[in-house]
Amino acid sequence: MAQTQAQQDTPLSSATTVENVHSRLVRRECKVFAAPKQMQKKWSGLKTFVVVERQGERDGQPFYERQFYICSQCLDAQQLLADIQGHWGIENRLHWVRDVTFKEDFPLRRGGNAPVNWSILHNFFITIARQLGFRTIPQAQRALSNQLNRVFSFFV
Repeated sequence: MAQTQAQQDTPLSSATTVENVHSRLVRRECKVFAAPKQMQKKWSGLKTFVVVERQGERDGQPFYERQFYICSQCLDAQQLLADIQGHWGIENRLHWVRDVTFKEDFPLRRGGNAPVNWSILHNFFITIARQLGFRTIPQAQRALSNQLNRVFSFFV
């Protein structure tokens, strides 16, 4: 339903950005559409749906992605595009670190409160590493592995 409407209707607003960062050329286009009555019946408070298309090159390889979002507000496409990119910034700066660096998706320590306790310690470490200005978490791990007094100084 949303795909058909996105192809046939005129958006309420649209915005486009192009950036060339980290050997990637990415064009993002965001379009905001009024949610059809059928969709509004399914989701209470639904006002709009959003289509974001990304295309470009990563490491010399072309890519294309299309994502749909639902929204309970009538926001401008430029604002939504910035908000969506901001969300991915959170994903990359926190969740990716926890999943890849600390392997929280596949915990070695299971049972009881162990996974939660380790997650709390990982959050402390991420916060400390960023406060100390390390560029990456693995860099902080290497630099602070024998510096317990420096790490513990944050708790006092």
